[in-house]
Amino acid sequence: MKHIIFTISIFLHLLVVGQNNFRLNKNSKITQHSLSENEAKKYEHHYFLGLKLKTLENFEEAIKNFEKCIEIEKKISASHYEIALISSEIGGYEMAIKSIENAISIEPSNKWYILLYAEILFSIQDYNKTSDQYKKLIQITNNIEYYYKLAEVYIYQNDFKKAISVYDDLEKKSGFDRSISLQKHRLYRQLNNISEAIKELEKILTVFSEDEESLEILSELYLLSDQKDKAFEVLKQLAEINPNNGRIHLTLADYYREKEDNKKSYEHLKNAFKSIELDVETKIRILVSYYQLIPINSEMRDQAYELIEILLKIYPENTNVITVYADILYTDKNYSEAKKQYLLVLENQKSNRQVWGQVLFILAEEEDYNSILETSKEALEYFPLEPLFYYFNAASNRTLENYKQAIEMLLTGKEFIVDNENLLVEMNSLLGDLYNSTGNYAESDSYYETVLKIDSNNAVVLNNYAYYLSLRKKSLLKAKAMSQRCNEIEPNNGTYQDTYAWILYQLGDYEEAKKWLEQALKNGAGDSPVVVEHYGDVLYKLGLKDEALVEWNNAKKLGGSGDKLEKKINEKKLNDQ
Repeated sequence: MKHIIFTISIFLHLLVVGQNNFRLNKNSKITQHSLSENEAKKYEHHYFLGLKLKTLENFEEAIKNFEKCIEIEKKISASHYEIALISSEIGGYEMAIKSIENAISIEPSNKWYILLYAEILFSIQDYNKTSDQYKKLIQITNNIEYYYKLAEVYIYQNDFKKAISVYDDLEKKSGFDRSISLQKHRLYRQLNNISEAIKELEKILTVFSEDEESLEILSELYLLSDQKDKAFEVLKQLAEINPNNGRIHLTLADYYREKEDNKKSYEHLKNAFKSIELDVETKIRILVSYYQLIPINSEMRDQAYELIEILLKIYPENTNVITVYADILYTDKNYSEAKKQYLLVLENQKSNRQVWGQVLFILAEEEDYNSILETSKEALEYFPLEPLFYYFNAASNRTLENYKQAIEMLLTGKEFIVDNENLLVEMNSLLGDLYNSTGNYAESDSYYETVLKIDSNNAVVLNNYAYYLSLRKKSLLKAKAMSQRCNEIEPNNGTYQDTYAWILYQLGDYEEAKKWLEQALKNGAGDSPVVVEHYGDVLYKLGLKDEALVEWNNAKKLGGSGDKLEKKINEKKLNDQ
């Protein structure tokens, strides 16, 4: 067959290869190869079919066609390049490297081939060879883009000094560039070379004297290098350039606070809160830090109210802001107004578990048990796995004497407790009280014992368990020991002193019981009809019958009731049976 010098026509069409916008057109160097006419046609057929299949993302068949091109003529670089391009896209880096190296061996100065080689090497984190390729590209093209690429490779290698050197070369070539100076300042900071970082920022400011970003960073660097006075001057300049820069006002607030100029510090803090440029989350975090100061510092309390008023004007419908306002009111013990604000949040945000809890705590403070019952029911509709809401529901049911419902809620709620020993103790303690109220003393005692195994110094349970045993006249010595321990824990509690006195009464030690009851009356139990009635009973046992009658009548005046009290008063005597 006759051979001809055949110019491969594929180099005459406009070819766009991947993202590199690699173009070979009529002005490109056309590689000539001695191919027969038949071989040339086959080459062209497989090459264009490979391009088509690549476009259709049939990569395997595309590669096969490019390989057939290579079988026909391996010294044409384009097919090697196409295989490298496809292989790199599908993660076949070993084949990609082999193919692109073949392409480069044929055309060593082809920038697109070298660029693809660099990108493949970067993908497999061979940064040393990657940097070599970008150096070649800089020599071949002198394109500033490759300076940036080379610097980026050095940064990935954590070789910040070399990256800076590349940027220096770039500046010599293209002149001052703000973005380059900013990047160099970052690299100097990575090297902990604060002085050089400052110089880069000052270089920017000689050109752009009111560059807010550079000024902010410069002030930060001055602070880091303990040049506070310089930082302060920069911050003042920033505040003048942009009075609405809330973050600058925050920094100035910190600066004046360190200088113990609290008046100026607070003025800048207010300006920061008024700034719509400062995000609301930052403002909320600052206000939250006031919570613990509100009860102990009236100045901080007043500031908290003033700052939250600013936020409410700017963000009147922001539920997080309203919640913080409610928290401030709650911390200030303004429970009524706090409850209004929390309920306002819940109108639009039923999914806020914390707010439901706060409302229930306020209702408990107000002793509004009917509202606790209804609110806890609604909260459980949104949070059926929240044990605290079961506890509130049970506590309200107990006060309303719905003992069965209360027990059911506690037994259900206990199942959802995770890593909350305190709540478990409270639930078991309440179950002990409830089972006692229903006359199921075995269950009551069992739950009290469970609590004391967890917390042997739980004064409430020690007192209640001991008192209920004394009423039943059971295990009185055990009850005495528990009550004695309870009074050691809280020595001036009138209720606990009454319990100990009543156990002594049941044991027949009336003289000692009288002493303890008198202590209880001095310690705030004088308003309790039960304690006053107990005192009358002890006096009667000691033979002071007239004094006993006076105390029984006093107990009745205090709200005491019941057939036994009425009988004592009417018959003027005590009947223990």
